Formats: sequence, C-alpha cells, structure tokens
Amino acid sequence: MGAAAAVTAGVLVVGNLTAPMTGGGIEAIPTVAPKPSAEPSPEPTVEPLTVQSVLSGAANTTASYPAPVAGPGQYLMIDHQSQQLVLYAPGDLNPSRAEATAGWTVTSSYTTYIPANRSDEWVEVFRPDRQIVDLFGEEAGVQSQAWLEQFSGMTDPIIRRYEGGLPNVTDVPFGSDAHYAQLPRDPAALIDWIRDYSGATAGPDSDAMVVGFLIQELQLNAAPADLRPAMYQALSMMPNGVVLGTVGNVVTLSFPTYAANERWDSISIDTSTALVTSSSFTLGSGGTIVPDGVPNHLVSQTVTVVDDAP
Repeated sequence: MGAAAAVTAGVLVVGNLTAPMTGGGIEAIPTVAPKPSAEPSPEPTVEPLTVQSVLSGAANTTASYPAPVAGPGQYLMIDHQSQQLVLYAPGDLNPSRAEATAGWTVTSSYTTYIPANRSDEWVEVFRPDRQIVDLFGEEAGVQSQAWLEQFSGMTDPIIRRYEGGLPNVTDVPFGSDAHYAQLPRDPAALIDWIRDYSGATAGPDSDAMVVGFLIQELQLNAAPADLRPAMYQALSMMPNGVVLGTVGNVVTLSFPTYAANERWDSISIDTSTALVTSSSFTLGSGGTIVPDGVPNHLVSQTVTVVDDAP
C-alpha cells in the first residue's frame, strides 16, 4: 500500500508595479505575497490492518498477480529455506519449552519440482546443509554439536521422486489435478469440505484442521488460479486470527490452533502479489531459556519456472 502526492509549482506573474521616479530616487517596489489558492488537503486516514482486510485483499490481488505457471515440459521450482527449533533437557527426548534447559535453531533447505503436467513425476531434493544459527542456554553449544553429529554421514543430497503429486493420507496425491478438483471454489463450502476431509466437524480442533490445511496449501503457491481466492477468503473466516507485523509489503498473520497445546500457526503474505513468502508454527510458552517469539518451525519459499529437474 502506498500513496504518492504530486505538487505543481505555479509561477505568479505581476505586472505594472514599477513606481515613477521622483527626487532622483527610486521608491521601493511593493512586495506581493501570493495567497494560497485553496486550503491544504487533509492527510488521508489510514485504516489499521486486520486479518480480514489482508486476506480479502490477497484474494482480490490473485486476479491481477497469478502465481507462476510452468509451460509444457517445464517445472515450478519451489525453493524452501527451513528453520527448526530443537529443545534439550537431560533424560528427556521431547521436552517442552517450559522443561528445556537448552535450545538451538538449525537451518536446512530443500527444493520441490512440480511438472507442468501434474500427472508426471514430481521431484524433491533435500540438501545436507544443516547449520546451527542461534543458541539458548549455557549447555546449547555442546549439546547442539552432539545433536548435529548424527547427520555427519549425510554428505549427498537426498532425491525423492513421486508420480502425480506428493504423498497424501488419501489415495489422491497432494497437489495433483485430481486433488484440487475436489476442493470447492466457494469459501464456506471449502471450509465444510476440509472439516469432512480431516474428520473433525466442530470445535477448536476442527478450526485448527481448517487453518493448518489452508496454510499448507497456500504456502506452496501452486494451487489453481480459480481456487486461491477461495482459500484466502476461507482463511479470513477462521476465528481469533491476529496481525503479528508488517515488513514492507509482507504481512504476517497468526492463528491459535490446538489451544490445549498452545500452538499458533502463522503465514506471511506479500500483499503486492498475494504470494506466501513463509509459514511457521510455534508450540508452547512459559520457558525461561527460549523466547516465546522463536517459532518451532519456519519455512520460507520462492517460486520460479525452470526447464529441468534433477
């Protein structure tokens, strides 16, 4: 969102202001101060961002800025940069934030290749490029290196190939044309379909399923153009979402999900293109080691069109 103001400078021409000479001197030429032609315009009122306004705007923007589309024989290359929070407590393989005595974040990356003909072969490439980037607690330095050691034998990328889409809990591959054909284009009907699909038809867990499904779909930036607006509108109908912040054109929204586990799912949207730049989830709070604002998992992505896949 932005506003531009153009200011035009006018030239005031004043004639016949020269007084006749008397007594060998020159009388002062009177100063003429131009009067403003109009009162200055008031500054426009900027409405505060809301979850509904951001998502409705994204739904409208999809018509002007469709997601990239691969041509015949090409691929959508979706590059993912991932950040994971690892928590540590002596003798506990899966400590919570409140129980952790140390923690660290580790980055990694992988790439998804989606063929133009989605019934063809999909490819995922996982790179062995893990790096420790943030440490929390006195034990974090030693424990993070011990944790990283388990991956020391992974020196080559792992390549996985799938026919017609990514593995799914049903027989219909995720991301396939058949998968998207099932999804209603009406937002309310889409929400009902997701509830039935997930097996949770009411309550906070049902809302969590809907939010999680929509964020998973939107973050891939690969849904058909006629479906993406309905996805954004459906997400806007989910309760208790908040605007976390804005950086340039990118707005981050967060939704409480699985309230008993204190889980929040977030999505960052470039409002100029309606493409999702990242998504994350944060689980638990109340610890003294890891700040509550550090997500348990965050993945950012960029989408380009390429001619080949590994």
